Amino acid sequence: MSIKDREVSVQQLTKWVPYYLITCTFLGAVLGSFLIYYFQGEFPYEVLTAGLVATLFLTVIEVIKQKKKKNNIPDADERVIKNISRFFAYTSHILTSNFIYFSRSFYTFR
Repeated sequence: MSIKDREVSVQQLTKWVPYYLITCTFLGAVLGSFLIYYFQGEFPYEVLTAGLVATLFLTVIEVIKQKKKKNNIPDADERVIKNISRFFAYTSHILTSNFIYFSRSFYTFR
């Protein structure tokens, strides 16, 4: 595989990855709906409808975003990605510790 072929495959991959994620999100909503139906016996149409609406909304946004982009400049560089991953790491630890602290204090006073 030459460098030119690799660049073409990377461009195609960056184009189709958001659609793959949107499709997996919708399949998760469908799977969740069927699991709720299996365990509770009542089909949640609102979950399926919300998943479909969210899928259509995200697909329209992604199509507009890709049509608008005319150059190959990335949306985020290494510093932005590092800062975002740090933010999510700190936020998840803070939220998890708060959840553990408040759930323990809630059950001890009951």
